[in-house]
Amino acid sequence: MAINLPIRFAQESSSDSGIGAFHLNIKSFIFQLITFVLLLLILRRWVLPKLVATIDARRETLEKSLEQAKQTEETLAKAETKAEDILTKARVQADESLAEAKKAAASHIADAEAKAAERASLIIKDAEASLSEEREKLSQELRKELAVLVADATEKIIDEKLDPKQDMSLIERALRGVAR
Repeated sequence: MAINLPIRFAQESSSDSGIGAFHLNIKSFIFQLITFVLLLLILRRWVLPKLVATIDARRETLEKSLEQAKQTEETLAKAETKAEDILTKARVQADESLAEAKKAAASHIADAEAKAAERASLIIKDAEASLSEEREKLSQELRKELAVLVADATEKIIDEKLDPKQDMSLIERALRGVAR
């Protein structure tokens, strides 16, 4: 049967020529062609414009979204740059404030040290003056007591009481001798 198939095909095709070779029915072909053209016209008139409009609207929406995304990205980049600038300025101001605070603290410390040194100097001067006065008082008291002791000792040695003028001259000589 396989050998007969090409022969059979050749016999059938040779009998029909032209459109008949395709085994088409002309009436149904024309009807289908008219239906196709009508369907094409209907689609072109009502469906295709709406479809194209929807596709165009979607494309415009996507383009707008892309443009807004670009603008948002640019705005974000500008905002980040501004934020970095603000942070940099804040750091600089903080550093300046810190330096000023350190300078002010150093100035206050230096002033306090100067005042403390001045106060200590005054206290030392007062103490030295007070010590000098005390020394002078003690020296005078010591001289008086020494004079009394020398007068008593002299009186005992001499067994006589000298007059006050002679007492003073004798005391002064004795003090000079002790001071050497």
